[in-house]
Amino acid sequence: MHKNIKKKFDKNGFVRIKNVLNYKLDLEPILNDMAFIMNRLVHRFVSKKNKKRVLNLNFKKKYSYLVKLGIPELDQYFNIRLPQNNITVDSDFFASQSIFTLIKNKKIIEKVSKILGTEISSNPCQNSRIKQPEKGVAKKNLHDGLVGRTPWHQDAGVMNKKGQKGTELVTCWIPFTKTRIKNGCMLAVKNSHKLGLVNHDTGSKGQVEIKGIKNIDNLKTIPLEADVGDIILLNKYLIHCSLPNKSKNFRISMDLRFNKSGQQSGRDPLPSFIVKSKNKKNIKVNTYKQWITLWEEAKNKCLKRKWTYKYPLPTFKGSKRDLTNII
Repeated sequence: MHKNIKKKFDKNGFVRIKNVLNYKLDLEPILNDMAFIMNRLVHRFVSKKNKKRVLNLNFKKKYSYLVKLGIPELDQYFNIRLPQNNITVDSDFFASQSIFTLIKNKKIIEKVSKILGTEISSNPCQNSRIKQPEKGVAKKNLHDGLVGRTPWHQDAGVMNKKGQKGTELVTCWIPFTKTRIKNGCMLAVKNSHKLGLVNHDTGSKGQVEIKGIKNIDNLKTIPLEADVGDIILLNKYLIHCSLPNKSKNFRISMDLRFNKSGQQSGRDPLPSFIVKSKNKKNIKVNTYKQWITLWEEAKNKCLKRKWTYKYPLPTFKGSKRDLTNII
């Protein structure tokens, strides 16, 4: 099985590994923390008149209610990294003990090590995603990847130049809900990881997307469906997107990233730290307090910047590559 992980990953640019995580032990604590954050947001933003009623709603209805209030950057309160720009002392992000425990999860790291080897660091290019059903969402918000379809991209496209080309990176995509085409699973372009880095730029809706590939929607694609407990490992050059959520339920997921230790994270100055090494003395971050301290130090470095981190967009200028015959 271990050899198959590496073989499938190299061949396809991704590999789905079933039944890695336990819902009760590994995932439910994070969902409980999300519910706690949700209640804090209700107390903070909902009027006194409506607060009691909203607190009695389920998670989905609470989130939908807050969306209708028009809270700026609502998703950032549930995201597991600092915001990309305009950071302040009060900038919020989801950094609970349960998140740190997931990043250090031995079952995940053991699978990632079949691709990266024994020297592995946690990469700070990480996200949580609460993807709402499209139905009932205002049309102006449907472009948002947390509701509608995310544009075609490579994970390398949102790293700095050194990270894009010189870092061996693996994305670990973790579903907290059963993920199918109907509720917005990922879609990958077959064999696209063999192309290396292609051109990215900021799209009309402000999201990073691939530019210069003709007829990309007509290429052969593979839906990356998964069940709760599964993980999907992605090559940083795999061209992929996510579909819109056409179901009635939320689709919740997280993507953690790992790279070979000693290489650029591609997200300086956000913190990277060693999670696996032959020499145990190399592992310096063992507690939640140590981890959160790294993030607080990173926040302080970013306070005087407009950008916490910046992508080198466009990744290369003047590209009009027609890759239809290559993929």
